Amino acid sequence: MHLIDVSNSYSRRIQRELTHSDTHFIKIYTLGNTRVVFKKKANNEEIVLSNKTREVTNEEVDLVLKKLTNATRTSSEITRTKNTVDIQLR
Repeated sequence: MHLIDVSNSYSRRIQRELTHSDTHFIKIYTLGNTRVVFKKKANNEEIVLSNKTREVTNEEVDLVLKKLTNATRTSSEITRTKNTVDIQLR
């Protein structure tokens, strides 16, 4: 699995988000069919993984945490829905 930066494809959406929220850093990646959005705010970081066709696997969560942060699943607050995983890092 390779984490590919596709932020340039979403430049208008990213600029709008940076202008209208307290977020100061956004990167968007793909991991196959899974989209990964990494946001940094003043007091926390958030990673959202989403896949329209299937559930996000624990292996994908582990890979993203390893590549983007020094956190693990046990040290993060993770919220799962059917096709989305929301990770809060403090």
